[in-house]
Amino acid sequence: MAENAQTMTEFTYAPGEKNIVGDRFSPSVIIFWLKTSIAASSTRVQYKAPNTLFGLIPLGAATKTIPLRNIASVDTNTKFNLGSLVWGLLFLFVGFGMFDSNAMVAIVLLLIAAANLANVMSASLVFRDPSGGANVITVSMLEKDKLMNLAQEIQARVFTDADQLRHEESMHMAEKQFEAQTNSVLIQQQMLANQQAQTPTAPADSM
Repeated sequence: MAENAQTMTEFTYAPGEKNIVGDRFSPSVIIFWLKTSIAASSTRVQYKAPNTLFGLIPLGAATKTIPLRNIASVDTNTKFNLGSLVWGLLFLFVGFGMFDSNAMVAIVLLLIAAANLANVMSASLVFRDPSGGANVITVSMLEKDKLMNLAQEIQARVFTDADQLRHEESMHMAEKQFEAQTNSVLIQQQMLANQQAQTPTAPADSM
């Protein structure tokens, strides 16, 4: 799929979407040819992340769109993946142990071990929703700085959207209050007119 000229990602945007920003990231040091795409506009965030088996074998991709109004915060963090370390060491020992009996299988196991050990440290982008849930995107530790820069850009759009939402709610509340005051005045005027219509008119003095 062709890349979008604005963000170098494959996403397309609806008319009216603006302030578009995005980038592509390697999910792993080993499988650098696979890419995770993340982009944001004035209304939503989109991402597409590849799924892998043992951190090496591609198994499709996960795609998601999140409206900005459903994002409470945008966080980044780095973490130590104990599971990747355990699996990496396991495949490493088994791979070395199989070199004498089956060199081809041993090489495959060592590649899997390398993929897991390379992902012992990773960087993550976390989109948290108001209810406390989170969408987590994990990329190579080598792309931490680029990920943090994009996170700041997306956070700015989330804050802008929140300010706009508060402004719209304030305007809506003001309109409701004005409408209520107008209706109250009209009711009072109608009641006064009814009272005047029901008041008998005094007869004029005869000459």
